[in-house]
Amino acid sequence: MKMADEIIKELWKVKDAIAKEYGCDIKSFVAHLRDKKHEEEKQVVALRSMKQAAEQNTEADARPRGSVNS
Repeated sequence: MKMADEIIKELWKVKDAIAKEYGCDIKSFVAHLRDKKHEEEKQVVALRSMKQAAEQNTEADARPRGSVNS
């Protein structure tokens, strides 16, 4: 259990440092993260749309297909 306690303590240190840097203002911190995301121009993966597309493909695969005459 000692390892878990050390990890939790480290996480709290990181959290406290972030809180201090942004004056305990979560809106300011989130605005910073949004700005940073746009600065880096990284491609963002939209998991919701991927899930919807996968569900549609699954539904399409489940539909009976027309018979094929040989």
